Formats: sequence, structure tokens, C-alpha cells
Amino acid sequence: MTLPKMTIKEIVNVVELAIEKVADTTLKILSGFKVIDSIVSGLPNMEDILESRKGDSYVDDESIIVSARIKDLLSDPTYNRILELSYGNCERDLKNLKGFSHKAAGVLFAFVRPDDYSVVLTQGNNRTTMLWMITQDPEARIAVNLNFHSRSKSLSDQLQAESNNHRADCANRTTQTQLDKFRSAVHSAQDWAVKMFNLLKEYDIGVAGTLPNARFTCKSYGYIAKAEAESSPDAVRTVLKEFTSLYDDQENPNVEILGNFVRAASVFITVFSSHIEAVNEKNNCDSFSGMLKYFFKDMEPQIRMARKNGIPIALRLNLRQDDMCISTRYFKGCELAVCRFVSIYNEYCDSQEFKFDDRNKTAIPTEGVTVASYMSKLDAVLRNAIIEYTRTPVVHGK
Repeated sequence: MTLPKMTIKEIVNVVELAIEKVADTTLKILSGFKVIDSIVSGLPNMEDILESRKGDSYVDDESIIVSARIKDLLSDPTYNRILELSYGNCERDLKNLKGFSHKAAGVLFAFVRPDDYSVVLTQGNNRTTMLWMITQDPEARIAVNLNFHSRSKSLSDQLQAESNNHRADCANRTTQTQLDKFRSAVHSAQDWAVKMFNLLKEYDIGVAGTLPNARFTCKSYGYIAKAEAESSPDAVRTVLKEFTSLYDDQENPNVEILGNFVRAASVFITVFSSHIEAVNEKNNCDSFSGMLKYFFKDMEPQIRMARKNGIPIALRLNLRQDDMCISTRYFKGCELAVCRFVSIYNEYCDSQEFKFDDRNKTAIPTEGVTVASYMSKLDAVLRNAIIEYTRTPVVHGK
């Protein structure tokens, strides 16, 4: 799969970054520790191997284990989390080991980029940093599995190969965040990540810094994947389009799109599609779009204007995404947020005096078959408690 166009960052020197980031007080604390064993003997020096590579001594995609000076090791924040490296964790691990151990460190993994012979680590940021923190010597050496990119590979192909190796090493680590996993997966062209990247890109939404100049961000992309499964890709696109369009008049809204909000809204317009379509047809409108615009953008300014003109009306603040998704102590499921959407939809339709089926008290009957069917899988007591939220006004901050 071809990599989508995304942010390519400049590679950084691991030791130079550590020199900049690690506090003198930390180095003083670690000064009592030493390198407790030796690097594997008999390894060729990396600088000699690189020089030989320039003379075609090694073929494309060949690898060799070398003794590398840590000052020569780089890392690429495009897919690697070098800029978020925890120096506190490095200090903790060094204290636990009572120094730096080459045996514990094993062999690092790196690629040689053919344009300038830079050596980019895909495994070993922490271990390289830890060796410097103990020795404070950029000339200190560590074992590295050195891999030569084919000279015919584009930078995009190089990044993909490096990301694949990085992801294979760390994708299942508990310390890796969801954003770390996404960044690594999208640069290694994993189908699910590229699909999500391309979906969100349509609406200028970036995840983990992978989209240049993104107007919006999203951390909880997993909920958007759930939204597609529980509703439909079209429903998700409708929600993303309508919600992001609320900020068309802002040059740089810098708003985080909450995945659980998108999920609840997508499920809402899917489950209650027949009621929404009926309202739209009877009133020649787009009631879902109008509801979002009113509650999330226009309600507060309109009320403030009315109050300014002497109309005695209670102030209500515009809703925010998390107002729709607040869970209770006993229930955290999506159904709660969907019920809140029913509540604001009915309130909006009532405020606009929209026409709907005369047999119903509200545009979406809160005691109707559709609501009951949607809630049918829940325990009866819990179901009755949650359905009550379809009749409870949603207020910002509550």
C-alpha cells in the first residue's frame, strides 16, 4: 500500500537530544553507577563498515552487527517517539540495574539511509540514551544490527521499512500509547491505519501529528472505528462533515474531535433515521445539521442577544462534545449519549415548531418502538433509567 502524504520530520541525534534534555542533577545522581559489563568482542566498528559500504563492499538489504559509537546514532520522530522519550524511566531502569549492562541491552537495530549514510535507530532509543547517561561519553560503543537500505528505495519506502521494524518491536508494549501505535502503523502502511488516516484527512483531522497543518485533532480514533462498525461509514462521514463545518469561519479552530461523540452521533442518526427523514421531508430541512448548529454554535449567542434586548430568558451555554458523552457512576455505554442526542433533537424540533406525526408528542417518540428496540439488550432496570435521559434536557457542564 502506498503511504499517504503526511508530515515527515527531521531526524535527530539521540545523544545530542539527551545532552539537551537530561538535567545535571540527574547525571550527578547517576555518577556513582558504571558500565557493569563489556560490549561483545570482535565486532567491526560501524564507521569502518559505512566507509566500506560507500565502496560497494556490502549489497543492498544486507545486514551486519557492528560496534557503534553512540554519537553516530539517529532517530526519526516521523514514526518513532524519540521526542517523547522518558528520561525519568531511563534513570529508573539504570538505578534498578545499578548501572548499564551490555548483556541486558542486547543488540540495537538500525537502518543506513543511502543518501547520506545516516544511521537511524528503529530499536534502541532508550538503551543508547542510558549508555550516555552513565558514561557521558559520546564515543562509548554499543552493539547494533546495521541494515542497508537499497539505494533504489525512495524515502517513503525507507520510512515504511523502518516503521515496520519499529512497529514489530513495540506495537504490543503496554507503555506504547494509542497515538504511538497509530503513528507507527500509518507510516508502515498498515491497512487499518491508512484507512483511518484517509477518512479523517477528508475533514482536516489529524492523529498523532501525521497530517500536516491539520485544523482538528483526534486522539480517540478507536471509537471512530467502532462508530463505522455500529452505524455505517456514511453515517460517520455525515457526523464529521456536519460537526467540523461548524468551524468553517475559524482559520485555526484547533479543536479535538472526540471519538465517543462521533460514535454516539453516528449511531443516533442510524437508529433514528426514519424519524429524522420524516421531519426533514415534512419541513424541507436538514434537522440533524440544524440541531448541531443550534446547540453547539448558535444557542448561546442568540440567548445573549435576546437578554440584551430585554427578553427575560435564562442563559444557556453552547453544548460541547463531552456534555453529550458524560457517563454515570453505574453506566458508561454509548446508549447514554445516544439518549442525550434524542433529547436535544426533540428539543430542537420543538423550538423550530417542526411538523411531525400527529400521533407523537415529540419528533422521536421517547416511549416508542424505536427507542425500546435500541435499548432492548440492556437489563430492564438499567434500560428504564437510561431511557429517562431521552426526556432530560442536556446542559453544558452537567
